[in-house]
Amino acid sequence: MIRSLAFNLYFYLGTLLVAVIGILLVPIPTPVLLRGLLFHWARAVVWGMRWIGGMSIEYRGLENLPTRGPVLLANKHHSESDGILLAARIRGIAFVAMQELFRYPLIGTILYRLQMIRVDTCGGGRERENLAQFAKRAYDSGRHIAIYPEGNLMAPGERERYRSGIYYLYRDLDLPVTPVATSVGLLWNRRDWRKKPGRAAIEFLPAIPTGLDKQTFMRTLEDTIETASDRLIAEFSGRPYTPSQLVLRSQGQTGIGMPITAPRATP
Repeated sequence: MIRSLAFNLYFYLGTLLVAVIGILLVPIPTPVLLRGLLFHWARAVVWGMRWIGGMSIEYRGLENLPTRGPVLLANKHHSESDGILLAARIRGIAFVAMQELFRYPLIGTILYRLQMIRVDTCGGGRERENLAQFAKRAYDSGRHIAIYPEGNLMAPGERERYRSGIYYLYRDLDLPVTPVATSVGLLWNRRDWRKKPGRAAIEFLPAIPTGLDKQTFMRTLEDTIETASDRLIAEFSGRPYTPSQLVLRSQGQTGIGMPITAPRATP
């Protein structure tokens, strides 16, 4: 509890300080300095996770992570730290983020200046066009693009319907997709203020090649991410391998949903 409290103070006060510095950098014509600030803030958070919170995160499969962009990453989303852990590894990364984040004081202005990709998780044709437009800008500048196909933070062992926005980016940008699995939610679950010391991992998996049809791509992506995440959860929790359970959520809901009996088959 004491370590969790100490880390939260470090994290939130440090983030506030960085946000204030970031606002001062917003008027600069190029976002390069702001992106550098994001990178070093993320690395500082990862340092704090390890040495203050006792959360040791292992990066696996780095050989599957292209060193140069443009790159599409499709990530399992367990924790608000997921993006931080990617940003600490990949300079200039462009996240597909919920439009609600752009309304936060200070943070929203900084996200706009960083040229992050705003999306309405409710989807629709218009949002698909917006996603394509802003993703193309990141593509043209050679950035890694990270998207969370479920559109929500999920507890370890849960999954939600994968949204098809990732498929249209994959098809229209003609880029392979690197799936990313995680077990970080075991230590930092969603937006929970309680953090648990221990070990977890993020794993970059072999890329899904271009040219697949929508149904095949979506099934392959979900099976790949969920199977790898479930195995990481089993490894780091010490519990037997258990396929994730499908959870249905009300539109716009971000809390715990209602699970239905639809586990994935054990491979």
